[in-house]
Amino acid sequence: MEGVVMGYWWHDMLDQPAELGSASLVEAKLVVAMRIAVFAHKSGNDPAPHVAARLGSVALSNQLSLVVEAMGQAWPEPFCVSRPCCGRLSPDETMFVGMVRSAMRGNRAAFDRQTSEMLAEDARTLIYNLMWQMGRMVPASA
Repeated sequence: MEGVVMGYWWHDMLDQPAELGSASLVEAKLVVAMRIAVFAHKSGNDPAPHVAARLGSVALSNQLSLVVEAMGQAWPEPFCVSRPCCGRLSPDETMFVGMVRSAMRGNRAAFDRQTSEMLAEDARTLIYNLMWQMGRMVPASA
């Protein structure tokens, strides 16, 4: 994942991923939980208990799993995540945070602006609805 060279005009923007610390606490927890899920799955382990422990909720863990599955099916290229301990967000994780932020605020227009060039309408609707529901599951104290 490190060292990927992009050949587009926006290369410099994506070459410097956002910091995990620039995300809200909830967004950062979701990113780290997603990273844990990906790495547990790749190592042949069931990610569910690890993600549930990180998020403090089996239901929220299951909802994140649905989001990740839908994104994996719809994303035009493999979704890249950083290692769980990494303080920098990959370009895909940066996009994920923006999508989560828009969906949790109920701002479908912003969500569509972020994703319309890369995701079909049906995929955007599914992912937005899953993320919106995930936002409703986050405890108010998180």
